[in-house]
Amino acid sequence: MNGMDRTHEDSLTERYRELSDDIAAAVAVVSANRGSSPHAITVDSFLDVSYDPPTMAVSIYSGSRMMETLEVSGHFAISLLGSDQRDISERLGEPGQPLYGALSGIDTFPAPHSGQPILAEAMAWFELRTTDILEIATHSLVVGEVVALGAREGSQADRPLLRWRKAYGTIGPR
Repeated sequence: MNGMDRTHEDSLTERYRELSDDIAAAVAVVSANRGSSPHAITVDSFLDVSYDPPTMAVSIYSGSRMMETLEVSGHFAISLLGSDQRDISERLGEPGQPLYGALSGIDTFPAPHSGQPILAEAMAWFELRTTDILEIATHSLVVGEVVALGAREGSQADRPLLRWRKAYGTIGPR
């Protein structure tokens, strides 16, 4: 028997959680306005889907307040965090965040098309128009077409904030 195969010992769900933690992932903040109130959460389950047209997707827990916001907002933003922004990631990643005030004390600016909040110190940012929401198990895959994007001046020298094995890290310079 292969020494790596322990699926008979653990439930499939628990083994999946363990092995999926071995996937290094960039950390970002998803934000959107609900009425006049900005909402935001930390995510590490997002990806670029297509270059033509530029399209991205993010996985959000279906029962979350953030998902409720995304269902009614029509637009959202993704702000890519740098390695020096772990505090923001931890703050916005806390379960049970208050519905209002999540971005208090964090510098933001309005996205050019929809006014969604974008983190001013993000390495890069993307404004997206929601094109599809797919229910998949306990999460929703929110798909959006990129309608604007940008990067903070000097961000080429930054290193991204990464999650790997339930910890934070980064990679060296380009």
